[in-house]
Amino acid sequence: MNPDSLRKERARIAIVDDSEAVCRSLSLLLRSKGYGVSVFDSGLAFLGRGDATQFDCVLIDFKMSPHDGFDLLRELRERGDTVPAIMITGWESKDVFELAKQEGFADVIYKPMLDDKLAETLELVLDR
Repeated sequence: MNPDSLRKERARIAIVDDSEAVCRSLSLLLRSKGYGVSVFDSGLAFLGRGDATQFDCVLIDFKMSPHDGFDLLRELRERGDTVPAIMITGWESKDVFELAKQEGFADVIYKPMLDDKLAETLELVLDR
């Protein structure tokens, strides 16, 4: 097994999205690529888990209720959690991208996302 495969098998990705369909499809895709995956249907569910440091990266939906992706990332940072986060959103806009980067997201991926784009972005974030 090559080093990339070993790293992927050990990498734990959290998906935080209020869409069951998005969670299911992302979970299946990431597991097929060798990642460990945990799914949360809200920011509150993820925060209730406690320690985010058990994850290597968190995929966070932009539009969720009652807290959006920005609220979740702010709360994580206030708790001292530095886990890298990637925003996933269907709202393709330069403003959203710039704000996400200013708020501390490592990157933004737009829905519907291409498998290759997601894999490439995850690799870059995990290699930092």
